[in-house]
Parts: sequence; C-alpha cells; structure tokens
Amino acid sequence: MIHRELQLAVAVLVHEARRADYAEGGEESAAGERALADLLGLEAGESAALLAQGREKAAHLTSFYAPVSVIKRELGLEDRIRLVEHLWRVSFADGELSLYEDHYVRKIAHLLYVPNTQSMLARNRAKS
Repeated sequence: MIHRELQLAVAVLVHEARRADYAEGGEESAAGERALADLLGLEAGESAALLAQGREKAAHLTSFYAPVSVIKRELGLEDRIRLVEHLWRVSFADGELSLYEDHYVRKIAHLLYVPNTQSMLARNRAKS
C-alpha cells in the first residue's frame, strides 16, 4: 500500500499538470484521474477524490519542493519516469501542448532527476 503522503504528492503534481495551461478541461481531468489510478492502483472514485485533494494541497504550496522531495525519496527511477510520462499524457489530453505545459513537465522531470532523454522518450510515448 502506497502511503498517504506519497499519494498526495503525486496528486499535487498531476493537478498542476492539468492547470499548467490555465485551462482545466474535462479531458485533462479524466487523464489526471487515469494517471492516479495507474500510478497508485486506485479505483476511479478514489482517484477523482485524490485529485480534488491534490488541488486543495496545491493551492497552499509556494514551491514544488515538498511533493518532489517525497516522490524522490519514495519512488525509484522507473516509477518517476512513469510519473513523468503521465504528466505528459495529462498535458496532451486536450489535443495540444502549450508552452506552459511543456515547461512544467520538463521542470518537474528535472526536479525528479529524470534524465532529459528519458523525459523526451516518455513524451513521445504519451503523444502517440
């Protein structure tokens, strides 16, 4: 069982990917819920509730230090790459990738110590 602190940290980053282009569409929300379900092994209702909690938590953050620290401590490189791939999927969900979304996912990948090559491969997988 993945502990609550890690679940919330992942939810915060997924939520922020949803709103990076300043438009939280239904497609991005659905992709965010699927990401949480896949990454954390949650049911649909649980992932929707967790995404809402991630939104609440994100509203009080001044930096990504706290969630990124938890994720780096708790997840290995393969799981961090999977997370980045899901962040790309959320960003592509509305059919276009804004400069803000691109910058956000690249920044998070860098903070999570995901090599740029792996981030770009994840981006290509997410896009297709």
